[in-house]
Formats: sequence, C-alpha cells, structure tokens
Amino acid sequence: MRLAEAIAPGWPVQAPSRPATGREGIGLSATARDNVRFVRIILMLSTFRPRPRAMRALISGLLLACGLAALPAAAQQRLQIPPLPDAAGQPAVDAYWFPAPAEATGGQPAPVVIGLHGCSGALDSRHRLIGRYHEMAAWLNREGYHFLAPESFASRGLKSICETPNRARAVNEPERRADVYAAVAWLQARSDVDVSRMVLMGWSHGAQTVLHSIDRSAPFVTGRAQPFRAAVAYYPGCTAISQNASYALTTPLLLMIGENDDWTPAAPCRNLTQRLQQLPTAASAPVEFVSYPDSYHGFDGTAEQRRRGGVGNSRSGTAMVGGTPAARAASRERLFDYLAQQLDRPLRLSAAERFGVHAYRVPEASGFAQLAAVDAVPGSAQARERYARFLALPKPRAFALSDAGGGYASGDTADAVRQALAACPEKQQCALYAVDDQVVWTADPARRVRQAESPR
Repeated sequence: MRLAEAIAPGWPVQAPSRPATGREGIGLSATARDNVRFVRIILMLSTFRPRPRAMRALISGLLLACGLAALPAAAQQRLQIPPLPDAAGQPAVDAYWFPAPAEATGGQPAPVVIGLHGCSGALDSRHRLIGRYHEMAAWLNREGYHFLAPESFASRGLKSICETPNRARAVNEPERRADVYAAVAWLQARSDVDVSRMVLMGWSHGAQTVLHSIDRSAPFVTGRAQPFRAAVAYYPGCTAISQNASYALTTPLLLMIGENDDWTPAAPCRNLTQRLQQLPTAASAPVEFVSYPDSYHGFDGTAEQRRRGGVGNSRSGTAMVGGTPAARAASRERLFDYLAQQLDRPLRLSAAERFGVHAYRVPEASGFAQLAAVDAVPGSAQARERYARFLALPKPRAFALSDAGGGYASGDTADAVRQALAACPEKQQCALYAVDDQVVWTADPARRVRQAESPR
C-alpha cells in the first residue's frame, strides 16, 4: 500500500486526466482534484503536533509518493553570449540556459551557477547537450538556482581537445576564462538573476578554467570586479597552476577529486590546497579539498569505469574514467551543502526530493509484461542482457528499445527518461520500455513513448 493510500484510502496517487463532474469542482481534471485532496491532507496533518523531524519526513514521503516534489524543469534555451569588449579576437560563445521555475524562486531574482565543460566539450556526436548538464540543471532548478552552460569549443570549430597536449591546444584556460567573464556580463544584465549569489563550477578542463578565473595573481582577474560568491572544481589538473608560487584565490573554493585519478592526479591538487590553506585570509579565500577513495576521473557520473585512450596529457596516453556510486552520491550532497553554506541560503529540499525524482513525466504502467520478465523484452539478446543489468540500477532509471531491437539504459539520474531515449542511434527510433519499477511499453507502436515529455 502506498503511503498516500494508507492516509486516504482510495485516493489515486497518479490518475489519468479526465473532466470533473462532481462536487470537487467542474472543469478540474482528475489529477487536479487529486492534488486538491492532497493539499487537504497536508493541511489536516499540520493540525497534529508530532516532532518536527517526523513531520518533515512524513510530508516528504507524501510528496515523493505523489510525484509532486519535483518542480517543472525549465526548458533548455540555446543562445549566444557576446565576447567582452576588451577580449579582441574572441568569438561569441554558444550557451545553454536553464532558468529556475517561478515555483522554486518565488518570482524573485535567483542565484545562478555557471557550469564549464571538460576537454570533450559539452555536446555529443549529434551536437546535443550531454546528459551531465541536463541532470545538473534539474537538480539546481529544483533548489531555485538558474544554470548556464557555456560551450567554448563549438563556436571555435572544435569538438574535443582531450587528445591534444597542452602546448598544442588552440583553446586553453585563458580563452575560456574570457568566456566566463563574458557569461558574467550577460547574467548581470538579467533582472531574474541575483548577482550577489553567482557560482562558478567546472569539470576537468572546465575545473582548471575555474582555477584560472579566480586567480588572485592574474591581472585579467584582479583588474575586474569579482563576481563570484563561491567556486567548485571537479577533478582539475593542478600540476601547472601549483608551480605558480603567487597563486591565490579571490573566491572560496570546493575542490573534489578521485584519489585514484590517473588523468588529473590528486596529489598536486592536495599540495596546492595545503599551501593555500596556510595563507592568511586576507591573502587568499578559503579552500576545501575532498578526495574520494577508489575513484577515478569522472567519479560523479554514471558511466561504467573503463580505460580510455587518446589522452593527450597522461604519460601512457590512457586514463581510467567512469563513475563511482558512493563518491557520486557523497559529492553531489557535499556540493549542495557547500552552496547553501557559501550563499547563505538554506536548501529547499531533502536529498531524496532533489535527486530521487524524475525530471520528465513518467508514463503509466502498460501491463505489457512483468518488470522482472527479462525474456519478455521484445529486443535482441544483447538488449535483454542490458535490461537485466538495468534492473539493478538505482532509481530514477529508464530503459528504451530501438525499432532495430537495441536496448539503452540510464539510471541514478533525474534525467534518466531523456538520456535513455537520447542514446538511440541516429536514424533509428526508440521508445521507453520501462521506467523505475514499471513496464510502460505497449504492443501498439502508435502508443509508445518516443520522447521525453513535458517536465513536471
């Protein structure tokens, strides 16, 4: 029995939309009537006096059971950010803007996070923004933060610089730092942005750009007003910057890295942060260093660990990459706790509400097959093998099938529905087979869900 049914027997947690005909309100859909009943239950609960923590847990459980904890994720907007007037020769930069919904901001100016991609760029092989940024946008939007993801490579005719050694790269941290401050200028002109609560965050090469963008020893930085309240760097390369004895921080920094990272090793970053921590506060802003054991480059993602080739800045030309579930969970919670602390803005949601709810609509169960019936999956033998692995993935999760019989899974992400469908090979069509604990596939091709539908 669901929690909501235990409190209000017979009340459907998710009901199909249909016209209302009774006293509940003419013109309301059934879902709207159910939401009204849900609010009545919350109000009824508020007349009781259990301990506050117990009440919070009970209401959070109700929200999750009814799918109401997740606010609508704002639609992605692609735009161009003009270069700085004093950045001669720099192009306008493509960027992807995810404004927080009014339900989360209260219609007030909201904090913003600028997210900087790594050396592979922010786009997949079909020129779509990759899942990491959709996922981060969903989490941040739920907390009432805007999210901006500049793409520094496409506007310069590049896809990736991972394969190229530093000395031969056409785009490096100084060029990307100019992109960062161009993005700041664009954000500062917006009335919906709280310019006193701007955060700079990056991954890998983007994290190195973060370090250069808050470098107190750099004239480019010190010659400008400092816009950032906090900065976050996921697994940057620290070797080169640690050789700058004058390096210091303009902005508080959280640096997170995998202890076993053999692409951007942890030791130089540990040494750098230890030196910075010895400086007086007047000389450098505070820095926090977190190293996650048994973790590699990309520990915060969901990809399986593998040995990657074509790495231009490693001795072997290869590096281990991929997610570590424990480090992923711990680092995302540390991220949001750090933002709340540095921005002096309490979090709105619990971890379960923020990370455990789909960003896109979950179709109703179809009755096509039992969830555990691997042999019932109408795909290839490989697709059934992938489906068996899907059943072990953490939720939120989704599994899609292509018309050619391929299977594609995504798990432990609010963006699971979109990611599973986006994994479909080019020139093929995919449809959802299962989401979380229910099969949603139908025998009728016309009724299959082939795209991530309106965010909640």
